Amino acid sequence: MKQVSNEDKLFYYERNFVTLDGLWMLETEKEIGWEHALKIDVSVWTRLLTIIIRRIKNYLNIKTNSLQDLIEIITFRWSIEGWNYKVDRVSNSEVIVNIIECPYKSSMDRNEDRRDKIPIICKNMCEPFYKEAFMEFNPKIKLERTKNMGKGDPNCDFHFYLTE
Repeated sequence: MKQVSNEDKLFYYERNFVTLDGLWMLETEKEIGWEHALKIDVSVWTRLLTIIIRRIKNYLNIKTNSLQDLIEIITFRWSIEGWNYKVDRVSNSEVIVNIIECPYKSSMDRNEDRRDKIPIICKNMCEPFYKEAFMEFNPKIKLERTKNMGKGDPNCDFHFYLTE
């Protein structure tokens, strides 16, 4: 058996993870139509993000489900996936993360045939699956989104705050 390094594995998974997601969506859309494919994709990504959050939490040896824990987990994921973002810790109960570049939007920007889908995916997919996954992590953490690159804003925002 050929020995591969962790760098080899990283190359393989990094290059194929987003491609797999995109190809799955294109093929599903061809078979059952855009609306139904998007609905399924939201369900899949909601479940996947919940699993990813749990796995990262274990990997980072995080023991609680605080707002700071969620920020550590989600920025770990975003850093691995190549997001460009800035974290503004307003207080212990409020954090704003501004997304400067989203690799998923960047990928769709490069595909002329998918550019018209960007606002729909951002509104009907990205916003709901994050809210649901974060709610499962800790129902006291609320998420508001007021800016979205997919809808023409210069950046996206994730405004987290704790409720009592």
